[in-house]
Amino acid sequence: MICGQTLVYGDNANEQLCTYCGIEEPAPISCPNGHYVCDSCHSSDALEFLRKMGEREDLTDPVDIINLAYSHPSFNFHGPEHHSLVPAAILLSLKNKKIEKPKGGVVSLEDILEGIRRGSKIPGGFCGYAGTCGACVGAGVAIAVFLGSTPKTPEERELAHRATQRGINLVQDHLVRCCKRSTFYGVTAAIEILREVGIDLGQSPPHNSCKQWEKNRDCERERCVYFPGIK
Repeated sequence: MICGQTLVYGDNANEQLCTYCGIEEPAPISCPNGHYVCDSCHSSDALEFLRKMGEREDLTDPVDIINLAYSHPSFNFHGPEHHSLVPAAILLSLKNKKIEKPKGGVVSLEDILEGIRRGSKIPGGFCGYAGTCGACVGAGVAIAVFLGSTPKTPEERELAHRATQRGINLVQDHLVRCCKRSTFYGVTAAIEILREVGIDLGQSPPHNSCKQWEKNRDCERERCVYFPGIK
């Protein structure tokens, strides 16, 4: 974000000072030139854009919502903002389709903001450092908010877990991380779980449809199901 250098993903966290806000915290991801950007500064503009979409956007297709977010300059190619994008896209679609929640009432702006907030708590680099993908956890967040899941609601909790698990099954593709690909997996998982309980949000992100691949230094190209096949 600062100098354009390729980040170094270390094995262990070291104390680092955020170039923007000055917070000092342990983090395993660093810049060869000594820069550091905390998760909050990395994603703050993108999260604000998601909040504004929740207030104003009338799109009903989660894939269209994701592509709109990707077109905004606040969204970096990789970053923890994608963990909030999945619940934002699903919950905004449910809101605009006026789908009633199982516990009553339609999905509201407050539900969208809650999904964004929960997703923002998932740290960057989670896929490599915690054994689970933040965007796929975002699928579980979306289902949990929609169903009103809590630690004491067994059926709702199980469905939220199944959404995350479905995404994790997809993301086990033997490829290096790609936040765009993982977001597509997370949204696919949430769409499929909702379809199984009778709610149709449309088609999952189609294969060969990535419009961002040229921005990814680590793009796996033909090995990725979303690569458009451009030579």
